[in-house]
Amino acid sequence: MKAASTRPDARISESAAKVLDVLNVLLGHFAHGLAPGELAKATGLQPSAITRYVATLEEKGFAERIAETGRIRPSHRLGKQAVGILRSLEAARARVDETITRLSH
Repeated sequence: MKAASTRPDARISESAAKVLDVLNVLLGHFAHGLAPGELAKATGLQPSAITRYVATLEEKGFAERIAETGRIRPSHRLGKQAVGILRSLEAARARVDETITRLSH
């Protein structure tokens, strides 16, 4: 039996995990982004890998380049999703508060 890391699907999962690692680091730098070299250092990945992973994130709409600086940041799409999550949580909290009020009276 071959080791899991030699299976083609394992390589895909490893690659996906690295793309998500890059995105996770970018999420901490939404406003100003990171230069590719900074991103490589923060993730421990080779610059050539950063280029591929960032290209994937850009193609899928999860990352974007800041035109003036060339730095990479999470896309505005992710910001909009975060706002949507906050609104959903606020609505859920309001329903919980209403339920608590109704049950405590």
